[in-house]
Amino acid sequence: MSKYQPLHDRLSGHPEDEWRTSFSELEGVLGFALPKSARTGAAWWANDSDKSHARAWTGPGWMVSEVDRTLGSVVFRRNLAAADIEAAGGVAAQASQAATRIQPEAMRKASEGASRLAKARRAAPFVAAGVAGVAVLGGLAALFVRNMGRLRSTSRA
Repeated sequence: MSKYQPLHDRLSGHPEDEWRTSFSELEGVLGFALPKSARTGAAWWANDSDKSHARAWTGPGWMVSEVDRTLGSVVFRRNLAAADIEAAGGVAAQASQAATRIQPEAMRKASEGASRLAKARRAAPFVAAGVAGVAVLGGLAALFVRNMGRLRSTSRA
């Protein structure tokens, strides 16, 4: 069980689609003080399901939408699409979790590969026409050379 399970439980049972809370109220729910990085940096509040503290809110279908470190407050909003997927359970929830683990670099490479493949498919008819055109030109050149040879031999005779 994660030390952030109380936050997970609090958000899972929250009846509204938004929860505005102070850092001190959040610490009361957790039962311990927030780390210094939560008070000083934005990265701690990222909706990144690879981090155990972020899974406390992303797991039950919530996301951090606003953080005011000066006032010491945070706004959690229900991510309705994620909540629906989690409520559906089973394969849909597993697919959603797997999709969130895909790194942006992998997504970019996959997109580039798909784009190259689509371009190649669109270009295939033109490549085939180009190859056929070269074959026709080669045939015409061979005929020209052959006929030039005949013309030379008849002009010498």
